[in-house]
Amino acid sequence: MEIRFFDGTDNLSDALWVRDEVFTKEQGFTIPDEDEFDAVSRHMVVYREGRPAATGRVYCDADGETFHIGRIAVCKAFRGEQLGRLLMERLEAVAREGGAKKIVVGAQLYAIPFYEKCGYRPTGERFFEEFCEHETLVKEFS
Repeated sequence: MEIRFFDGTDNLSDALWVRDEVFTKEQGFTIPDEDEFDAVSRHMVVYREGRPAATGRVYCDADGETFHIGRIAVCKAFRGEQLGRLLMERLEAVAREGGAKKIVVGAQLYAIPFYEKCGYRPTGERFFEEFCEHETLVKEFS
């Protein structure tokens, strides 16, 4: 296994490939899965067997204390290897090193239990991204 970090100005093709495999091809979201937050995010890609297997990103709000982790995606062939947990732990570490007091995630409803196991608390705030309902979860640090 290899882990690489990328800035938003780097070549994000491996991260975008994983997101396309999971969000577009598997889950049916619209192409492309790129947005304005990619350019200001720190991206993480996990490689297994020499190919991209999982990705996620983290970025900071203007307040300098609230960070967002998102676009967590693990290719189907590599699920069950705890790569989602690894992504969360490493991206949280990046946020904490950056001064995070709070981390926010927007989770698809089926994924809420995963984020709760990672220490996130559901807020009850629900929203839609395309056709899919999500909920905002938070993790706060003292």
